Amino acid sequence: METESANNENTETTPQGSQEQIENEQKPGVSNKQIGIRLLYTILFLVILGIVLVIVKVAVIFQFIYFFGTRKSNESVRQFSNKISTYGYRILRYITLNENQRPFPFTDLPPELEPSEEQISFD
Repeated sequence: METESANNENTETTPQGSQEQIENEQKPGVSNKQIGIRLLYTILFLVILGIVLVIVKVAVIFQFIYFFGTRKSNESVRQFSNKISTYGYRILRYITLNENQRPFPFTDLPPELEPSEEQISFD
């Protein structure tokens, strides 16, 4: 009986020990310090995203005022707006943990995702 109880104790400790080992293997090798640094960058990019949104609003208002006056769009503002919207998209991907590369100013400005459409339509 003593051998049976000793065997039962061994079988009970082995699954617990292996369960702890499995849990340790499943945890990613990320420290709290790394998470904190990513959080600080995320907060910084949230502030930058707010600034980007203000810039987009100003560009939109300017583009429509220009459009009302000339009946054509300002191509340089269109290109700038396209680039800044791509930048905002990259910021959103970074802060939502869908991308690991830090956006500008830590890297170059991203290229445009899509070119602007040739003609503007009001359908």
